[in-house]
Amino acid sequence: MWYITAALVLYAASIAAGIAGQALLSAVFGIGSTVAVATYLTKAHSLLVNLREKLWDRLAAVWLGGEYAAAIWLYVLSGVGAQILSVLLAGQLESLASILPKGPVPNAAVDQETFGRLLGVAALGLGLLGLALVWLASWAYLIELFTRDLYLIRAVAGVGTFRPYSATFYIILSIVTLGFLYFYWLYSVWRWISQLTNLTKSPPPSQGLVAT
Repeated sequence: MWYITAALVLYAASIAAGIAGQALLSAVFGIGSTVAVATYLTKAHSLLVNLREKLWDRLAAVWLGGEYAAAIWLYVLSGVGAQILSVLLAGQLESLASILPKGPVPNAAVDQETFGRLLGVAALGLGLLGLALVWLASWAYLIELFTRDLYLIRAVAGVGTFRPYSATFYIILSIVTLGFLYFYWLYSVWRWISQLTNLTKSPPPSQGLVAT
């Protein structure tokens, strides 16, 4: 839970800093939020694996598998990379704005330096777009994996009362709310894992009566 709270606070701070025009501060908070989420998902995956191993005799025939570790790494690297590129792009845009002529200048030729900066801005923009798409794909894939596999464990184990919505629902809900209700899904994952872990614990061995 601590990681979810920290990630949410950092995410909100990142948005606030971005609105205030503090690109570097926004990126720092954004990177912190991304790392906190990835750390939490890594721990959640470890607990999910423990549940899977405990019930493997029943899950072996229906387990679909998934690239959890690769998706988490892609989520972190693309998220951090996108934040860094966003700072560089903001700096380049400010620099470019300072050298561009104010107002319309008919038949004005763009000098070589300005043209080079325009190309640099375009390259940074394309790089940022590419990383953002990778981040979005890994983010959605992780929602799909955790939601699917935790419900599968619940169904096979025959324990637990939760019934998650489809992964598509959580993805759309997160996007519509600008990412804030993504943290509701993270909390739900923690709650589902806690419930399954508690309900699938092996009972302590009973102690026989000692004859006297």
